[in-house]
Amino acid sequence: METSKKNKPGPVVIIGIAAVVIAIISYFILLMFFPELFQSLPTGEAQPVTN
Repeated sequence: METSKKNKPGPVVIIGIAAVVIAIISYFILLMFFPELFQSLPTGEAQPVTN
């Protein structure tokens, strides 16, 4: 019988996913310690339409 080959993702895919996870974790750490850094970010709140 043939040995079963597992389909592993390439190293670029693993590095990309790890970079996204590290970016999200670092964002939340920065948000905990320095909340004033993110005060100017838009939050998506509804704005009244002016004509």
